[in-house]
Amino acid sequence: MTPDAPPPDAPPVETAAGVALTPTSWWLVVDTASPRLSLALLRGHELQAQWGVRSLHPSAHRVVADIAYLLERTGLRPKDLAALGALIGPGSFTGIRVGLAAVKGLAQPLNCPIATATTLEVLADAVLPLQQPTTVVVLNVSHRREVHGQAFSAGPDAEPRTLTAALTGEVHTVLEQLFRHVPKDCPRLLTGDALALLDDSNVSAFVGDLPRIAPPPWLAPVAAPRLAARLAAGVTCDAKTLTACYARAALPTG
Repeated sequence: MTPDAPPPDAPPVETAAGVALTPTSWWLVVDTASPRLSLALLRGHELQAQWGVRSLHPSAHRVVADIAYLLERTGLRPKDLAALGALIGPGSFTGIRVGLAAVKGLAQPLNCPIATATTLEVLADAVLPLQQPTTVVVLNVSHRREVHGQAFSAGPDAEPRTLTAALTGEVHTVLEQLFRHVPKDCPRLLTGDALALLDDSNVSAFVGDLPRIAPPPWLAPVAAPRLAARLAAGVTCDAKTLTACYARAALPTG
C-alpha cells in the first residue's frame, strides 16, 4: 500500500525521516473516535494483539487503562514502542480528545513518531478489495440524525483516495453535496455506521438501490496498513503537533 496524502481538511502533518518497521518493531494503533473503542498492537506489519470494546457507548476515559492492560498482557512496556498510530476523527468529540491525550502522553517521553488517519479514510479502506473502480461514500453518525460523510475513489489496484472534503450535517444534505462532486458514470457504494439512517423514506428514495457494506466493528486493526505506509514515508507528527480532525458543516441545499 502506498501512502496517501492526508485529506484536504485534515490537520497538517510533518514530513520527517521514515520509520523502518522491522519484524521486531513494536507499535500501537489507538482509536477512540469511533463508536467502539479499539487498540491494535503490531510487530512490524504483523498484528500481535488487539483490544476492542463491544459497547456503542464506551468510556473513552478508560483508554489509558486499556493500553496498559494490552501492553501488560503481551509483556511489553511503553518504552518498547517504536511508533504510534492514531485515528483523529471525525467522531466522538470527547472520545477524540481523550484518546489523543493518551497518545500524546505515550509519545512525548519516548519521542515517538505518530502516524494519523481519519475514521472516514479507514472505513473506506475496509471495503477493499474491489473488482472495479468505485466511488465509496462513507457515512458515520455525528449527532442524532446528522452524519459525517466523505467520498473516496477506490479500485482493484489502489487504496481509496479522497474525492471530497469531509462534511457534517443532516444525512440528505450531506449525501446531496457529496454526490454532486463524484463521477456520475462510476459505480457507487455506501458504508459506515450511519447506514441505518438511509432507511428513512426520503433518504432511501434518494440513494435508491446503491449497494451497502456494513463497517467492521473495530477500526484500529484496519487502520494499520495505511498508518504503516505513512510511517515509512515519514508522513508523521509528534506529540506537540498531534491534532484532531473535525468535518466541516455542509451547506443547506435549496
